[in-house]
Amino acid sequence: MGVTTPVRFALGEWMVCVAGPEAAVTAFEAVIGRLRVQGETPPRLEIALSSDTRSATGTVGVRSLWTVRLPAEGWLGTLLGQTIATLATFLTRLLFVHGGAVSVDGRGCVVVGESGAGKTSLIASLVRLGASYLSDDLALLDPAHGTVVPVTVPLAVKPWTARAAGTLPPGREVACEGGTRYWLPDATASAPVPAHALVFLRGRRGLLPRARVLTRAGALMALARHPSSFSHRHRVEDAFVGFARLLPATQCLAVDGRNPAGFARSVLSRLRLAPPEG
Repeated sequence: MGVTTPVRFALGEWMVCVAGPEAAVTAFEAVIGRLRVQGETPPRLEIALSSDTRSATGTVGVRSLWTVRLPAEGWLGTLLGQTIATLATFLTRLLFVHGGAVSVDGRGCVVVGESGAGKTSLIASLVRLGASYLSDDLALLDPAHGTVVPVTVPLAVKPWTARAAGTLPPGREVACEGGTRYWLPDATASAPVPAHALVFLRGRRGLLPRARVLTRAGALMALARHPSSFSHRHRVEDAFVGFARLLPATQCLAVDGRNPAGFARSVLSRLRLAPPEG
């Protein structure tokens, strides 16, 4: 495979340059090319992929940030995850949490949970039922404006995710690698929306999906237990202030159960019935 000269991606206010095998760079562009960083100007990231796509190095200026080994199958997801994680470390104003997000009637809902808890399948089901897509795997929030910011990286649909979600929302497959389909829904939100709800997935096996209301204090503690801006020592204080500022305007739910996607209609109903804040 031929190795390309660095290809520059303008991702909103973030510049990413990638060099590597042409087919690999094309696949990477397909999954990250619609990402738009709004309200931040992260430093330019340069990624060098090895000719066999088994390793990658990320550099800012003259400083090497990371080198990661990539699996023979699933390298695209690993590289995408490393790139998104790098973006999260660059943030100085926006808050992040490991989760997905949708817009329901113009109001933002963030879905938070551990890997395998069912975030992607629930997000896919919510979009299929009428929500607009904001993000998968990384949710960005703007505490100054009380909004959820779109990220628009495609849904990473693994075989078990597809089984849990059932029919995917209308959209298109932009890439497929290592058993993962990267699915971009047609219904996407292009602008920030007011933060309205936080849904925490517990993924408890053997339980039918059920929801309960969380207190704001409980939600703040739950956020601190998940990968988020709290995870970076230099951001703990402003993460606490920012999330505490956002929470009074949101409803907070915990969803227990082994297949949260089966609870999508109920979650959607709760979000639509709740009156807007303010």
